[in-house]
Amino acid sequence: MNLQHIRERAPAWYAAAAGGFLFLQGTSTLLFLLFPALDRAFPQLLQATRMIPIHSTMHIVTGLLALAALRWGGRAAVWWFALLFGMYYTALGVVGLVTGFQFGLGLQPFDHPFHLLAGIPGLIAAALGYHPTQTRGLTT
Repeated sequence: MNLQHIRERAPAWYAAAAGGFLFLQGTSTLLFLLFPALDRAFPQLLQATRMIPIHSTMHIVTGLLALAALRWGGRAAVWWFALLFGMYYTALGVVGLVTGFQFGLGLQPFDHPFHLLAGIPGLIAAALGYHPTQTRGLTT
C-alpha cells in the first residue's frame, strides 16, 4: 500500500468508520429508549451515553448518509461527506465546549470532546483525499 492509495482512500475509510459507529450507536440507544425492558436488562448503555431520542436519531441519519455515500456516491461523495461531517462535528464540539449549548440534542459535557474526536479526523481525511478535479461534482 503506497501513500497515494492511503490519500485516495482516507475519506472512504473515515466514512465507513464514522458511519458504522454512528449508525450502531444511534440504533442501540434509540432501541433502549423505546423499549424500557432493554434498558432494565442492560442499564449501563443509557447511563453512559445519556442519549435522548433526537440525538440518537441524528446519529442514525448521519450514519446512514455515510453508508449511502460509500455504497452509491463514489469517491467525490465520500470526500464531501468527510469534509461536511468533519466541519459540522468540529463546529459542534468547539461551540459546545465554549458555550455549553446543547442545541436541543441533550448534549452532555462529555459529548463536546467526542464531537471533536469525530469531526477532526473527517477534516484530515478530506484534506488527505483532496483532489480538485474529482471533488467538483458529486457524481465523479
